[in-house]
Amino acid sequence: MADFKLRCELRGHLEDVRSVCITPEGNVLTGSRDKTIKLWAPDGHDSGFSEVLTLVGHTDFVSALAYLAPGVLEGCPNGGVVSGSRDTTVQVWDLKTAAVVQRLEGHQYQVTAVLVTPDGDIVSAALDKSIRVWRGGQCVQVLEGHEAAVLCLLQLPNGDLLSGSGDCTIKVWSGGKCTHTIAAHSDSVRGLALLPGVGVVSASHDQTLKVWTFSGECIAELVGHTSLVYCDAATPDGLVASGSEDNTAKLWHADGTCLQTIEHPSNLWGVAFLPNGDFVTACSDHVAYVWTHAAERHAPAAVAQAYEEAMAAKHEAAQQAQQASAGGGLPAGLKLEDPSVLLMPGARDGQTKVVQEGSAGVAYAWDAAKGEWERIGEVVGGDGDGDNVAGGGSKWHNGQLWDYVFDVDAEEGAPPRKLALNRGDNPYDVADRFLEDHGLPQSYKEQVVEFILRNTQGGVQAAAAGQYVDPFTGASAYVPPATSGGAGSGGAGGSSSGGGGYAVTGGGADPFTGGGAAPLTHLPAKSYLVYDQVPGRDGIRRKVAEFSAAVAAGGGQALSDAELAEGGTLDSLLSRAAAAAGSSGSGALPDADLATLSKMLSWPAAQLFPALDLARLLVLDRAAGGQLVAAAGPAAAQGVPGLLGAAVSAAYADPPVPAAQQTAVRLACNCFLHQPTLFWVQSAGSRLLDCFAQAAGSPSKNVRQGLATLLVNYAVWLCKLASAELEFKSRLLVLAVKVLNASPADDTETRFRALVAVGTLAGEHSKVRGLARELGFLPLTGSLKTAGGKVGEVAAEVAQKLRL
Repeated sequence: MADFKLRCELRGHLEDVRSVCITPEGNVLTGSRDKTIKLWAPDGHDSGFSEVLTLVGHTDFVSALAYLAPGVLEGCPNGGVVSGSRDTTVQVWDLKTAAVVQRLEGHQYQVTAVLVTPDGDIVSAALDKSIRVWRGGQCVQVLEGHEAAVLCLLQLPNGDLLSGSGDCTIKVWSGGKCTHTIAAHSDSVRGLALLPGVGVVSASHDQTLKVWTFSGECIAELVGHTSLVYCDAATPDGLVASGSEDNTAKLWHADGTCLQTIEHPSNLWGVAFLPNGDFVTACSDHVAYVWTHAAERHAPAAVAQAYEEAMAAKHEAAQQAQQASAGGGLPAGLKLEDPSVLLMPGARDGQTKVVQEGSAGVAYAWDAAKGEWERIGEVVGGDGDGDNVAGGGSKWHNGQLWDYVFDVDAEEGAPPRKLALNRGDNPYDVADRFLEDHGLPQSYKEQVVEFILRNTQGGVQAAAAGQYVDPFTGASAYVPPATSGGAGSGGAGGSSSGGGGYAVTGGGADPFTGGGAAPLTHLPAKSYLVYDQVPGRDGIRRKVAEFSAAVAAGGGQALSDAELAEGGTLDSLLSRAAAAAGSSGSGALPDADLATLSKMLSWPAAQLFPALDLARLLVLDRAAGGQLVAAAGPAAAQGVPGLLGAAVSAAYADPPVPAAQQTAVRLACNCFLHQPTLFWVQSAGSRLLDCFAQAAGSPSKNVRQGLATLLVNYAVWLCKLASAELEFKSRLLVLAVKVLNASPADDTETRFRALVAVGTLAGEHSKVRGLARELGFLPLTGSLKTAGGKVGEVAAEVAQKLRL
């Protein structure tokens, strides 16, 4: 067989191409981190492809695609595509009209794989360890059994389903039941491909591929990749293609012989064969590449030469850097930047850049307190054979300077993983990033944090004594001040329902001010803000009893005498809510308690705020919060999904009830603290903003301040993502404008938090700064600078960022 050579490049995505699939006609579908799907068709007159269609609708990156043949699914007579996304949804698109025909919701976390059966069922897998079967737009079956995320799916010719998982196994499913489990690899199973007439090929993070018979016998192992293998594909004549984090695609014979290695600019997320034998690779450099063995389809000489020269230059630079490092020169993989980058402020305290000064590379670190780049020293190579030591004991990993780079033996029998971090990093954030990058279970988090603290010998520290730190996120909660009325407490808002003395409250020391001590800089925000103050037990008991009677009078679902009695489920909920706000936590809710709270959360908006306030506290416990966001809402409910979503939607329905609105938005703020609830506010973000935006001009100070706090939390979350999220950020900026315009001069805390959110968002992306300028933030911050105090200070900082 002739070697594969470049046919063409499919350019158009703005970020990583994460998924690829092929139509029977030879068209190509690509899904991207930029949240779009593109359809490409052969030009017909040359070797290239043209972009035909772009599908827009997902709110996070598109992680999986499957082609839908014409007539298989009602509503798609012309054929379509099924997509899975990190927004937790599966969507079905008509390729002729570009319309979404079905939107399937049910997964809790990112959808990782989708397929379409011959009879039109849709099957999806997700990081929530489940597989769902959809028919007619409804979930008809949930397959559970994997002990970690389900990462890939494949249907066999006999109709059985295969699934690969982060638990290192492949499971065989028949009739909705697991009939066989194969201990397939020593690390996550990332890809499955059908090898007609033989069996199945699996790809794994253990850097290998394996060929299996349909009976489950391993008959060949494909060894040659030097990093995680993310994807594979196969042809009827036994040709296998694979893509890896080592930046290569490999072509294999099914007996394990490597036939060809094709270098790429970056790692590969997907690979698929065209009907004519060509194949497509999805690359993280934002491009999909088409490769052919047919001379008549080779890329024009200029295109092929440009690609070869780019790869040769990259290879030569790596070799030169490696040679230089051996003799004390620059480290391998080091990217020198133009000195002009030092004219712009750093994104975070301690950020490092290495710039070209003459023939040397000089490292600078951003000092946020001083607002300037400090010269660290000239970068030189070290004696190591991997990551190289730079001035000051720093190390290089993946072309970036880190204070620490460790080899971590995360799993027995698996190769060590690189864990890179800087002084001052939050060890919990580092552990989250490490586990996500390597597909490792969250149960390892505490071990990773302990490893970091032990091996950095004080260079990285956990939170100061006395500060509440969540063991799963490392985020700091508001800590109630020793005396009432502390600065930045979030404000104790009195009940707007009248009587009873029950206050809807939240508060504690503001992380921006440190409980009154003015920081040197306000931007960017780095920690989530929560409302954790516990209301008076007697007051809330009286209010719930009063509201239950009102609900009963209106023919609604009131609480029973047993639920309201001392020692009943209401008492249990009150105790658990108070515990959730403390260090002990509430733990999972008993079924009876959850049923009582579900009943209260279905009450009308006028009687809703006590239930929302209980939920606000309960989501501070990871287990209880996970239960609440997983609980189903009313069947006829519209708006934000789930039990909590229905309650939040009801709180923001007309006519407005400020007490319900402020507790609902505070509940949403608290959902950022733990992973299960964080996924909920992420995936439901657009619909939550639809609700909350209605109250941006609320006359209630507490409602506006809650909205400003929510903006801060979304800004902190977005700044942790690699994705630009421009559409969502623009919505946050619009909401910030409305909140600021509605807040009078004496509403200092709301103005301050809204500006912090804007400044945090604006510091991450030039396009976001452009959007902020278009929305009039420069004149707005100009006027607010005269306000003095922390509002004036942060307004000046935001204005400075917007002028970059």
